Amino acid sequence: MLSRSEDGGRTWSRQEALYADPASHCCPSALVEDRSTGALFLAFWKVPAQIVDILDYFRISGERCAEFWLLKSTDEGRTWSAPAHIRPAPNADGWVGWSSNGVHGIQLTRGTHVGRLVIPAFLYKEGEPGQVPGIRGGLLYSDDHGESWCTGAVLPDGSDEASLVETITGDIYISYRRNTRRTGYRHYARSTDGGESVTELGQHEDLPGPGVDAGLVRYTGPPDGQPPTLLYSHPPSRPRATDTPAPRMGGSDLTVYLSRDEGRTWPVSRLVEPGPARYSDLAVTDDGTILCLYSNGRRRDLEKISVVRFNLAWLLDDQP
Repeated sequence: MLSRSEDGGRTWSRQEALYADPASHCCPSALVEDRSTGALFLAFWKVPAQIVDILDYFRISGERCAEFWLLKSTDEGRTWSAPAHIRPAPNADGWVGWSSNGVHGIQLTRGTHVGRLVIPAFLYKEGEPGQVPGIRGGLLYSDDHGESWCTGAVLPDGSDEASLVETITGDIYISYRRNTRRTGYRHYARSTDGGESVTELGQHEDLPGPGVDAGLVRYTGPPDGQPPTLLYSHPPSRPRATDTPAPRMGGSDLTVYLSRDEGRTWPVSRLVEPGPARYSDLAVTDDGTILCLYSNGRRRDLEKISVVRFNLAWLLDDQP
């Protein structure tokens, strides 16, 4: 499903179906823009409609054929192509992958891999440990404008959903959840080779919260002279007790955080909305308006999808 805004996120069109397969659940993944061609790509993967245990299907999918589908638009999302079937090439260590998540991908603008498209992925390799044996999170990348894809960096065991942003040096900062080590904090990795491998791993003690996907974006926009700024969105709290409990993976009190040191620390934060919240993503418009898209509700965190608009001054608490 797709909804579009042509006024900076103030209003949105009615949702429309881009693709439907009666025999499958279609799981949307990364949306990524190729700024060199103007094309938009929307990745998705399929689960047979009769499958009940999706976690177990991850293993089956990896064993049989790691694959996903890609829709393409050349008119800013007004019309879309038929889905192209993609089977990414394995990496040098034998990992295969397919697209994951509902967050956006990135295109690299610095370093030796300028123009490369990078999206989050589920990866599989037989015999490896994980919440689902053989499955963990990682990256896929394309150097030919989305025509073909390669399996890239592999995250630690128990990882899966990840968010990405390019640093000012051309590296990739990766924020991800780790299901087999639920410490209550966010995990991170860094790649210095365009997403082909990771060279640094760690945990953010200043980013608490449940294991749900998070938003991540670089702030670009006025005022001029701003130091490099990353934004991150996530519910820091576990679900509160209510008459109708929130699902196990949910959280509360969606919050946006700010980093001035390329994701090393996140000292600034502001509550977006109290109450149940789950997955989120972030974007920045040309005029510097920040958009946060998230699922939320009064009693459960999956009652609706909301979009909030704010500016950097609000986040820094310079104005109401």
